[in-house]
Amino acid sequence: MIINRDVSKPVYLQVADYLRNNIYSEEWGKGEQIPSENQIMKSLEISRGTVKKAVNMLVEEGLLYQIQGKGTYVTEDNISYSLGKGLLSFAESLEGQKLAYETKVITSEFRKATKEIASRLNIDVGEEYLYMKRIRYVEGEKVMLIENRINSRLCPGVQEHDFNKESLFKVMEEISGKKIAYSESRYAARVVGEKRGQELEVAPDSPVLHLEQLVYLEGGLPVEFGNVWLKANKYYVGTVLQREEM
Repeated sequence: MIINRDVSKPVYLQVADYLRNNIYSEEWGKGEQIPSENQIMKSLEISRGTVKKAVNMLVEEGLLYQIQGKGTYVTEDNISYSLGKGLLSFAESLEGQKLAYETKVITSEFRKATKEIASRLNIDVGEEYLYMKRIRYVEGEKVMLIENRINSRLCPGVQEHDFNKESLFKVMEEISGKKIAYSESRYAARVVGEKRGQELEVAPDSPVLHLEQLVYLEGGLPVEFGNVWLKANKYYVGTVLQREEM
């Protein structure tokens, strides 16, 4: 990242966007220590005070936490809630509600797995996976940004499909020959940040509902690790839960 001092946006906000994007893109995994203040100062050529201000901002957002004398770490989400027994893709959910939607793929490329991605998809560090980024429009308006990381070892040739038109869940099932069994999902309120805000055409400090989801095939095989960013004023989570006997 290069700091742009010719724009009106304060430097500390640019640094906060840099830190936030590294967390959102899974460059820094949950519970992982981020670079030290000195390392950030040197790499971005900024002052210690600017680094502190940016880090404190993300601590307040709940993305980072600090341990005195040790450093700053990415927050671990250790609480999740089940939203029922059925697993639908967002496309299937929209179809069920009879809402007109359109999907546009804006990025589709193979990337090398970081430690975090490798652990989620059960592949080797440095092994290639398919990264895909899509925008979904509902009744003509951008409402969600979808980032998919697909285990191409389980889905060879998945990159050949047209995901402007095809369902990712259905394609993964067809290629793998296995049904999607379940997912581990977490929802959280987040600030969208500069990069994803531009893609959703909202201000960088806009609230979004963030879904992190790890999808498994039959046999407990992790096939896709995704992040979905939903406009907070356009989406809500609803469910019917059955109480279990204690």
